[in-house]
Parts: sequence; structure tokens; C-alpha cells
Amino acid sequence: MKQGKYVALQVATPLIAILFAVLLSTLVILAIGKNPLQVWGTLLRFSLGRSDSIFAILFKSTPLVFTGLASAIAFRLNLFNIGVEGQYQMGAFCAALVGVFVHGLPAWIHLPLVIVAAMAGGMAWAALPAMLKVKRNVHEVISTIMLNYVAFSLIHYFIADVFIDRTQTMGALNLGSPRVRMPLLLPSARMPTVHGFFSLFGVEIPKHIYLNWMLLIGIAVAVILYIVIWKTPFGMELRATAQNPGAAEASGINSKAVMVKVFLISGAVAGLAGLSDLLTYFGYMDIDFPKGYGFEGIAVALLGKNDPFAAILGALLFGFLDRGGEGLQALARVPNEVLTILQGIMILSIVVAYELLTRYIRTQRKREAQ
Repeated sequence: MKQGKYVALQVATPLIAILFAVLLSTLVILAIGKNPLQVWGTLLRFSLGRSDSIFAILFKSTPLVFTGLASAIAFRLNLFNIGVEGQYQMGAFCAALVGVFVHGLPAWIHLPLVIVAAMAGGMAWAALPAMLKVKRNVHEVISTIMLNYVAFSLIHYFIADVFIDRTQTMGALNLGSPRVRMPLLLPSARMPTVHGFFSLFGVEIPKHIYLNWMLLIGIAVAVILYIVIWKTPFGMELRATAQNPGAAEASGINSKAVMVKVFLISGAVAGLAGLSDLLTYFGYMDIDFPKGYGFEGIAVALLGKNDPFAAILGALLFGFLDRGGEGLQALARVPNEVLTILQGIMILSIVVAYELLTRYIRTQRKREAQ
């Protein structure tokens, strides 16, 4: 009975937190002179009342699934991998290199090779702070933040000076300067959308929505991470090290090796985050490649309490708010800054609610043990 009560509380907590966030957000909406009922109604109708919005939410959520999972697996070991931002950028860059310069392969080999290159790029960039952590005890927050800027600078240099597509021109008379981007990916390296698959079941996805198979891969990665964490000897070592590194070492667990492995897994998953945009939407990488997914992934992991499946729900919530924000700006004339405030209130409410729930359950179990 007591265990059932705890489960019920864990289910109810995020719902109560969301209701509390809606209440606070309503006060913000009133403060800017808008009708809360109109604003919330517009948000729901635009996000959930249109088929194109549903698929747009899924597309927008796809990168956040990977960055949320990458952050979550590191947080489970109390490692603050703030470098997911740089790792997914480096993964996308390595994928672009393979997609552009590796020729003569059929799609069934080339596309998986591009995906592996993305994982390798993210993993390699995560290996640097891992080594600094275990060899020199450099705190991962400092090293990963600094490596984000190093990754951005390196990628910009290579795109703008080394691998820039010099064959492109602007204008009908071939005048102007080339865009600062790499050449287009080869067709064999591009990922198809899911439009054809859904059309078999009579569901037509608008052509301007580039929903692709990376979302399915993200769900598969979440399943794999869940199995690794809860069903494997390595997962037991991870959980033991997270709970008490000293006791884990005394029991024969190499905590430093566990730390390195978790960093590498986190980096490999992060490397996949940019592929949805790279392989389907853009088809090339430029200096304006989407940024910010890594930092949003931290919030996604916190919303999901570092659980792989809950991280997917957190990513969907972000996608919902992002898509709904477009509707609020266009239809309700709500400023973008207010949308950022509403998003922040939502995140803080859920995180604080989870922390209060954790403390309550811990206190109750101590009393039961006495």
C-alpha cells in the first residue's frame, strides 16, 4: 500500500507542477494585458488541433530526445556533462564530412556510416573532459563548457576556410559571395522522411514538415539505455558508483573506468542530436547550424528525472511549447520574451516539485525504518 502511494505521488507530482506553472503563467499573461483564456486556448488549438502541428512537434522534439538522453545518462553518475552542446555539433560535423567526401557507397552502407561518424565525433569530444576528470581531477563543468567554445571555433574555421563549398554562387549571373557552408551531402547519405510510410496508412504529412526516422532511433536509444542502466552488470556498477563511489571502489568496482564509459556513452548519444536537421532538413552544414539543443537537453533531463523514457516526454513538452509559441506570436501577438518566461516557469515548477517529492519520500522511508 505504501509503495502504491509513492507511485501515485510520482505520477501526480508533474501534473500538479504543470497546473501550478499554468497558474503562475496566467499572472504573467495578465501582467502584459492579454486574456489568459484566449492565450491558453490559442496555444492548445494551434499545437494540438492541427495535424501539421502534431508532426511539427515530433520533428522539433527529435534533437532534444538525444540531448536529453545524453545529459540524463551523465547525470545518473552525478557527472555534469555541460558539453553536450559542443559534442552534438562535433558529431554533426563529422557526419557531414563522411556524407560529403566518402563516395561510391550504396545508401544502405553510406547512411549508417554517417550515423556512426556522428556518434564517433560526439564520443571523441566527450573523451577529452573524461580524461581530464580521471587523470587530473579537472571538474567536468569547467572543461565541458570551455570545450563547447573550442568546438564552435574549430567547426567554424573548417567550414569557412577548409571545407567551404566554393562551387556555389548567388544570382543568375553567378555573381556574389558563396554562402559559408560545406558542400551538399551526397544523396546516399541523406535520410528519407517518414511521409511515404505514413501515407500507406492514409496519413498525409505536409511536405514542409521534415519528420524523419531519427525520432524512432531516439526511442530505440532510450530503450537501450534503460536496459543498460537497469538490466546489465555495468548498470549496477553505474548505480553503485553514483550512490557511493567509496563503497563501490571497496567492492571492486573501478569507478574511474565507469566514469569514462558513461562520458563516452553520453557523447555518442549527443553526437546523434544534429542528424535530424543535417540529413533531412538542411542537407548541408553551415556556420548557422542550429544551436542550443545541448543546453535545452539539460532541462529535458531534469524534467525527466534522468529517466530515459521520461526524457522523451520532456522533449515532447519542449516541442509542444516551441510549436505553441509560434502560434501565440502569430495569432495572439504574445512577445517571444514572454514565451521564454512561460517555458522557464514550467521547468522550474516541475524540477522543484520533483525535489520536494524526493525529500518527502526519503523522510517517510526513514520514519518507516525506525
